[in-house]
Amino acid sequence: MTHSPVLSEEEIESLVHQNHGWAESIARSVARAWNMDWQLDGLDGAAMEALLFCVRRFDPSRGVPFRAYARKRIHEASSDAARKTHSWQRGMAGTQADGRAREISAELLNVFPELRSGELPIFEEGGEDDLRGSIRNLLMGANIIAARMDGSEKSAEEAMDTKRTVEVMANLDLVHQLLLWRVYWEGLSMRGVADDWGTDELNIIREHKALLTFLHKSISRGKVSQVPKVRPGLKTISLKVKREGQKAPFSQLLRGATP
Repeated sequence: MTHSPVLSEEEIESLVHQNHGWAESIARSVARAWNMDWQLDGLDGAAMEALLFCVRRFDPSRGVPFRAYARKRIHEASSDAARKTHSWQRGMAGTQADGRAREISAELLNVFPELRSGELPIFEEGGEDDLRGSIRNLLMGANIIAARMDGSEKSAEEAMDTKRTVEVMANLDLVHQLLLWRVYWEGLSMRGVADDWGTDELNIIREHKALLTFLHKSISRGKVSQVPKVRPGLKTISLKVKREGQKAPFSQLLRGATP
């Protein structure tokens, strides 16, 4: 059974024209994370195919902006294309653990772009203490990425670590859960989150740092620390997402629902 387009062919053509450059930018971002050529390795075709799929199924009457609806699908399609190319290039070389480690390292470059130039993500000037904090935050970021990965390849111990990480994140405020979800599950940069939410990137960076610090303390101590409050820079966004009835993704994961 085929899906009847909600939009007319003219509207579909217009939407594709308006968003093809944006879809390609997602493919380029994924390609950079995997150290690939976004065109030669086929990520451009995957992104365009996903864009066309989304355009033909987009229903404006639902009140969801097109890019919010399509972003995850386009990113997933580009990532799948990168993963397939990467697997083919590697062949049978390396273990599953090696592959996961490489993937985590690649994705950390998206979350912390400073690493590309050999710098640690120092968010504030604090000397040695801040340096140690930055390293802890990097490790926590890697832990979150590992939690998102396919559970079929994990040991029992790794599966328990994943469950614990998700349980702690499920305690967070809705806007904090959405921030972590968009950065680590959807692969959006902090600048991209800031642009979508209409706020300054520095607000997202500071909030992200506070969340990683909270997660590290909670997981290392084996109990949930005091949940961080929403900072003034994101309070308007926090109220907005609650008014819109957006769901808390990690709370949904614990219930077995699809976020």
